[in-house]
Amino acid sequence: MPAVRRLAATALVAAGFLATAIAPAQAATPMPCERVCILDARTGGHPDYDRLVFDLTDNVPPAAVQAQLSADGSYTPGASGETRHLTITGKSYLLLDVYPAQARSSGPDAYTTPTVQPVSLPSLKGVQMTGDYEGHIGFGLSLGDYTRYQVSTLTAPNRIVVDVYH
Repeated sequence: MPAVRRLAATALVAAGFLATAIAPAQAATPMPCERVCILDARTGGHPDYDRLVFDLTDNVPPAAVQAQLSADGSYTPGASGETRHLTITGKSYLLLDVYPAQARSSGPDAYTTPTVQPVSLPSLKGVQMTGDYEGHIGFGLSLGDYTRYQVSTLTAPNRIVVDVYH
């Protein structure tokens, strides 16, 4: 009889171990954005300009949005030191740096737009996320013919607006 009890006890321990090992993990509740989270990018054509809008979370807008023209679409993501080029070809390029911000890959504050997004507008040909490093989010805009651009940060709702004029 003791051997039967020992066998039964061993089976119960083994069953408990297996149940623990294959039990589904509890999903962690995503933390809300501590910085500005960029949710998506959307575009629209107008008679005199093309518009790119980045929708942001409702906390404070970013402190800075810097824009810089690039003749060849080259950029250096983060601290890599490696020069890369935007995927979508343009006649010129506009590089944006948003700080402080983040672009999450999952959760309720996730960035939902593809990281490389072709656009068929007269002045805006594409948008590409170029990096997410130490609170800086980079985007590259591939441009066609344009005369000038304007970058604005708006609230209620929070968003970044880039107008590229024809």
